[in-house]
Amino acid sequence: MDAWNLIQFLLMVVIATTVQTITGFALGLILVALTAAFGVISVVDCAAIVSLISLMNTGFLLRRAYRELDARLVLAIMIGLLPMLGAGFFWLDQVGRDQVALLKLIIGAMVLLAGVTLMLRPSVYPMLSPLPFFTGVGFLGGFFGGLFSAAGAPIAYLMYRQPLPVPVIRACLLAVFFLSTFARAMLGGFAGHYSADVLLKTVLAAPVMLVTTLLIEPHLSSIPDQAVRRLVFLSLMTLGAYLILSS
Repeated sequence: MDAWNLIQFLLMVVIATTVQTITGFALGLILVALTAAFGVISVVDCAAIVSLISLMNTGFLLRRAYRELDARLVLAIMIGLLPMLGAGFFWLDQVGRDQVALLKLIIGAMVLLAGVTLMLRPSVYPMLSPLPFFTGVGFLGGFFGGLFSAAGAPIAYLMYRQPLPVPVIRACLLAVFFLSTFARAMLGGFAGHYSADVLLKTVLAAPVMLVTTLLIEPHLSSIPDQAVRRLVFLSLMTLGAYLILSS
């Protein structure tokens, strides 16, 4: 990667981290979508980088949040997530890396769905969902976690509909994302996805992500949430449509 492409990639890391910090939305999906749209790096390499930096990010945040998590819900989600994560990873590694147009179409559809999900304000269920519901949504998110290290959208949507305190929901999501990115990172290691180039970009991207988060966090209360959501919604719709039309 030349210097200009590297600068573009790090700017995309800043954009994805900013959106995630403000809205709680998936860093991985946005970063994969941006790199796929502009062809900065391959989807396989980007997903490998996302796995590592997301693992660092969630591990850092879990150092305190773990006390709040509900282990039953995390386990139920992971039972469904892990098998499909392996299936998604295998498909990308063996087939998808040569199907650029199909990958862009899938990413575009995911981005469009993510944009719609971002604008939804789901009502909270009166009772906690049965555990098989969590396994089912883990099954759905797992495939996309294996593909793009971006399993979050369906899992987060279900979790935020549960009659649980927000700290418990956040802790459960962090635990799920930590475990899923750890599993994907291990698969990536066995499959040889961590070339010297990927590791170099990870080393450069990690501090960019951390600094961006630290700069934005103190100002979160003064940022108009609804305005940001609308801006991100329009951006995701545009990005998703571009990926689909260009595939």
